[in-house]
Amino acid sequence: MLLTICSAIIYAQKSEIPTKIVDGKEYYIYQVEAGEGLYSISKKFGVTQADINNANPQIYDGIKAGQEILIPKTGKVKQPTTRVKDEDEGFILHTVEKKQTLFAISRKYDVTQEEIREANPQLAEGLKTGDVLRIPIKKKNTEPSEKRKEEKLSKEEKKKLKEAEKEPVKTGTVPTTLHIGTNETYFIHRVELKETLYSISRMYNVSVEDIIRLNPETSSVLKTGTDIKIPYQSPSNGHELVAETKVKQKTSYKIAYLLPFMLDSEKKDPTVEKFIEFYMGSLLAINNIKNGDFKIDIYTYDTEKTEVRINEILNKPEMQKMDLIIGPAYTAQIPVLTDFSNRRKINTIIPFSSNINNIETNPYVFQFNPDNDIQKDFTADQFRYKFSDANIIFAETNNGKWSEDGTDFFKFLLQKLNKSNTPYTRIGSDILSLKTIESNLRTDKRNIIIFNSEDYSSIQIYLSKLFDLSTSYDVSVLGQYSWRNKSGKKPKMYYIAPFNPDIVSAEKTLYESNYKLYYKQFHSDKNPRFDMLGYDLTNGFLKQMDNTGFKFNEKSKTLKFDGGIQSGYNFKRTSDGGGFINQQLYLIEDAPKRK
Repeated sequence: MLLTICSAIIYAQKSEIPTKIVDGKEYYIYQVEAGEGLYSISKKFGVTQADINNANPQIYDGIKAGQEILIPKTGKVKQPTTRVKDEDEGFILHTVEKKQTLFAISRKYDVTQEEIREANPQLAEGLKTGDVLRIPIKKKNTEPSEKRKEEKLSKEEKKKLKEAEKEPVKTGTVPTTLHIGTNETYFIHRVELKETLYSISRMYNVSVEDIIRLNPETSSVLKTGTDIKIPYQSPSNGHELVAETKVKQKTSYKIAYLLPFMLDSEKKDPTVEKFIEFYMGSLLAINNIKNGDFKIDIYTYDTEKTEVRINEILNKPEMQKMDLIIGPAYTAQIPVLTDFSNRRKINTIIPFSSNINNIETNPYVFQFNPDNDIQKDFTADQFRYKFSDANIIFAETNNGKWSEDGTDFFKFLLQKLNKSNTPYTRIGSDILSLKTIESNLRTDKRNIIIFNSEDYSSIQIYLSKLFDLSTSYDVSVLGQYSWRNKSGKKPKMYYIAPFNPDIVSAEKTLYESNYKLYYKQFHSDKNPRFDMLGYDLTNGFLKQMDNTGFKFNEKSKTLKFDGGIQSGYNFKRTSDGGGFINQQLYLIEDAPKRK
């Protein structure tokens, strides 16, 4: 899933969007615009992301600007954001959607929440679905030079600036009020006698323009005794506004879990089970730390599924003092948290997502799930080396098609095999059948088949037939990892995943024993084991804390955790100043199950 919700102006009426009939169903033909994600498109057309994915198998690795995709003609297209008439030049109108927050709207239009509030005084009564907001149009390349900044000040303020330049920098007390915002963090400063904007800016190592931006009233007058907002910047004048960031080994750490337990939900959410299992395994890792001098304080929060809830949690005073954050689970919440962790310099593990926005510029984020590029390269290597002597068959089904832009996983794999001169057979959808597959199998070689669909229900008939043929042929299928939990007859299956269920170790045996001892119940038999994922991740990072105090986050390019009970980890930094993505993948082989 793509993680950002970006601004786009689409066709105003359904009738203006071309349509076509495919297999008796009507679809819109929609051209993706720059910055659009699958989530935002699904919301515009009133369909689910799964509906779009099913209609467009070629978008396996995401969508890009200019690409045409099919949208099922169901639901209602949302009215476009419209520009305000001449009397309100400089603004666009935005209609508030259900559950949409002010933060989400500000991100969509790349303006601050404060700017939206200033343009919409009615927000003092709250944000409601259906409200029409005036959104300031962000102007490009309008950052004023220092000279222009000074010209924007009043004559009185210019006079104050000149007087302040003669004054020594004031060394007043550090403010005690700190606002941790998802859009901007600032201190509250109470203006003292004879203080000027210039002297205050020198005190906090910010510009006068920054102070005026958060406090427009100060451009005309600065009153003694009033409270003003000061944007947080790292101080250069010796003031200790926050704790020192020098890396040192500690004996006490604070860990926050941000997971969707849905405790206040009236209905049982079946997706919650895996997050509870993850949490249970993680707690066992903490319990197994034997060093008596190593203390851990645990803070657990129910994130639910909304940005609002994440904002509430991050504004809690204790959150700014965390040493490690684990979570969240839902993609809409991740940008809010990672922005916070970057500003507060808190190491954050994202256990479930494989595509984190801006990880290239955030050195405090650790993404467990390898992204699509890493998985594609790993798979291609398996076919070039492990399966180079096999009879490789690509089978194209009716519910999928080969993409023309090379981003589709199967197209990518074909290109890699062509480049390495690895032979293969391709069966097109026009002739694909159980008979044609069997006619292409060979008895003198092992056979491996790749289907161009992730839909298990559409592939199951072929898997069942291949299972029957596996007594006569050495035949296997490269499948989706989610198929491991599906019932039905299957031949030998191969899966690519960051999990290795075949790891055998004394620590794994001990873990199983402790699990039953503490929880008095049997674990889930699904793959992967999320309790083991929680244990392995937490255990690896706790050892890093205990041994080096996170010194890897300064210069290290890689971070490896060996000896996991389900997974090993090979984190690599995405770029200089960027975060880490796990590169460790396994080729899993499942033999056919016969009665």
